[in-house]
Amino acid sequence: MARYAIRRIILILPTIFLVMLIAFILSKLVPGDAASAMLLLQGVNPERSNAKNEYQRQYGQLGLNKPTFYFSVIPDFYPENINEISDQSKRYQTIALLKQKLNYQNIASYLDKRDIFISQMFIDKSYRETDTLEMANKLAFETDISRLDEIFDGVNIPDDAQLKSKLADLTSAFQVLKAGRTNMFYPRFIWHGINNQFHQWGVNMICGNFGVSMKDGRLIAEKIYSAIKWTILLVFLNILISCLIAIPTGMYAGYRENSHFDIISNYFWLLLYSVPVFWFASMMIIYFTSERFGTWMDIFPAPGNWFFADHLSFFQTVANYSGQLILPVLCLAANDIAQLSRVVRNNVINQKSALYVKFALSKGLNSTQTLFRHILPNVMIPLITIIGARIPAGLSGALVIEVIFNIPGMGRLMFDSIFSADWNVVFGILIIISFFTITFMLITDLLYAIANPRINSTFR
Repeated sequence: MARYAIRRIILILPTIFLVMLIAFILSKLVPGDAASAMLLLQGVNPERSNAKNEYQRQYGQLGLNKPTFYFSVIPDFYPENINEISDQSKRYQTIALLKQKLNYQNIASYLDKRDIFISQMFIDKSYRETDTLEMANKLAFETDISRLDEIFDGVNIPDDAQLKSKLADLTSAFQVLKAGRTNMFYPRFIWHGINNQFHQWGVNMICGNFGVSMKDGRLIAEKIYSAIKWTILLVFLNILISCLIAIPTGMYAGYRENSHFDIISNYFWLLLYSVPVFWFASMMIIYFTSERFGTWMDIFPAPGNWFFADHLSFFQTVANYSGQLILPVLCLAANDIAQLSRVVRNNVINQKSALYVKFALSKGLNSTQTLFRHILPNVMIPLITIIGARIPAGLSGALVIEVIFNIPGMGRLMFDSIFSADWNVVFGILIIISFFTITFMLITDLLYAIANPRINSTFR
């Protein structure tokens, strides 16, 4: 058993790495800039004079100046690490010019001389209302080579030796930039080592350091911890109720195959399984949480707001709002009961025709004893896999229910975070759900190997 467990853990490690890599890539593709978001969270106005320095400080603190991954394969005219450019505007302009197959060294020289020229233009007040100032403003933001050509052709500098000298240097740098344009290049492999953004991000995620929320500045770990307790409670109650109802009804229906109970329950579970959860939950709220259609239909408490008093523990809060949890748990369990019951029924039907059942009956055991002593243990083996898969699926699948019933769980937190573009929280939840999924799949494999010795014996 120990050898089997070690093999399964070793096989899962690449999956964990791949999941974290995908999550990291997605986090880099979302819109926005982490350093800018942190400045807004701290109340730094982008128009302030020190905003640029504060951005560069925050950029370095977040480790955004490090290479993205352990290695990179880039064209030979690219810099080894484009992230080293801490000036946001200059970094974006450099990337735009690189995409036009221009040499990085020439780009850096051109941008430096351009900034010197523009600074000199704004120092001299006599040029603030001239066409030259308009040209300088265009130079500050333009990155298209063809348009830059047009700008330089229309330059008309008044008689100012210092400004003409700066313009001559800028024009020369631009000509060198154009001349260095290439159509043929070869890829370059660069090894960056562990000092990169992905390694830092992965270590922080494994250690539980998910960063801070861009919405309210709270630690993401605290927000997830507060929310995950409610989701785990929903999942636990869902699995408990589903098993207590589905296993007995499925066994009885399978053992009494083609009976009235089997036929009626089969159609009922099939109908319940085909109903979308969000629609079922909405209908239950509309018809069974108010007196709109009669007092006898006002069965369940209506979804409402949740108040968390500081002096109450989690379980005391659950006790206060236990009535509001009845309907969401039923809506979650309805679909699972239908699925599990049909699986149990079909497995019981298959096991009834097995030789060991006929042998048990021939020994004098009655049908009830045969059902619970021999058929039930064999039916539970495939249920281990299904129930083990439903637990992590419930963590993510409860999103719709939590949003509809306004339950402060992981699903509700993810919904609010996506709506407010709080991507740090979204990817923290993604990692947590992935970790739970992989962990429970490993536990399911181990339990399945214990229940079915034939699997364990293949790894001895």
